[in-house]
This record gives sequence, C-alpha cells and structure tokens, in this order.
Amino acid sequence: RNGIVLNLAEKRLYYYPSSDEVTTYAISIGREGWTTPLGNFHITRKDKDPTWTPPASIRAEHAEKGDILPAVVPAGPDNPLGQYALRLSAESYLIHGTNKPWGLGMQVSHGCIRMYPGGIADLFPKVSERTPVTIVNQPFKTGWRGDDLYLEVHANEEQLSKPLTDVVPPSVANAQGVNVDWDEVKRAVDQNTGLPHLVGGRQKQASWLYL
Repeated sequence: RNGIVLNLAEKRLYYYPSSDEVTTYAISIGREGWTTPLGNFHITRKDKDPTWTPPASIRAEHAEKGDILPAVVPAGPDNPLGQYALRLSAESYLIHGTNKPWGLGMQVSHGCIRMYPGGIADLFPKVSERTPVTIVNQPFKTGWRGDDLYLEVHANEEQLSKPLTDVVPPSVANAQGVNVDWDEVKRAVDQNTGLPHLVGGRQKQASWLYL
C-alpha cells in the first residue's frame, strides 16, 4: 500500500496517498505480444502535453496496415498519449491518457498503461518523480469486511485451473478462527465476475451473561 499499484488481472490502478487511503482507476494494458511488465518501478518524469515518438517496431506495424506514422506526433487531440504522461523506470513504458477512451478496461496497448483522460488528470498532480510503481498480476483477491471474508476473481482460462486451495491464501484459510466455505469459493471461481463474493468469515465468539 505504497504509491501506485497496478493489478493487470483486474485492469485497475490503485494510488495510495497513505497506507489507509486509496483511489482507484480503470486502465488498459498491453495486448498479447506487447505485455505490460511486472515488477517494482518508479516514476522518472511527468509530462504535460507530451509528444509521442513511436518506436521503430510500432511504426513498422502501422506501416503494414498502410498507416504511416510520423517520426514524432506532436501534442494535441491526435496524440495517443493524451494530455498527461508519467514515464516509468521501465524503459519506454508510460502511464498516460488516451485519445481513444473506448478501449479502457481491455488489453489493447503496446505495453503502456492507458487511463481515462479524467483519471490521469486527477492522478497527475498527486504524484511526483520517484513515486514507487508496483505492477502485479493477482487474479484472486481476498478481503475482510468486518468478520466476513470476500473473494474477487479476475482470472483467465489458465488461472481458473488452479486448485481451490491456491485461490484463498493459506495465511487466511488456515488462520485460527476463520471458516472458509469452499463451495462458495468454487462458485466465485466458476462465475469469475470480478465482484466481491462472500466465501466465509471469522467465528463469532460466544457471549456469556453471568447472573
């Protein structure tokens, strides 16, 4: 819970101004063959009204489709980076806006992280250079609300084949006083909706009244 955390499986970005505060945004990530990297990075530069210098590989890809890209795309409505860009320590990867917001929530980019124009405009002034950026791929998320245990599933076909005992972390499932309803865990995995699903909870302690 530090700085920016991106969960590729969920296609969400989380920003933690502190360990007990969070703001979340929808993102797009890299498509097959252009995967967004996992790991620990940081912001190296903040650019308002960025220009885009498409790498040779992207120019060649567009050229095969008859779309000849210029060497440099200036700032403006035709710039695919939008109005704001956060450059990462992972070379050539950015968190940026987009001039095609209808692609949000999908795997459509060349590896960069796209945000809605309003989302990046909100995030941009809140972060600084050296802000840590952690990119993970966690298809199964557990969390507590009071004594109730919830599970979210954002899994692809390969991830859905995991044993159920790998879905709920042992540190949660085996904790003293915790009951996991494995039938509900299976239901959540089968449905794979990305919504919180009640799968168990903490045992209620008996209250005794002595007269």
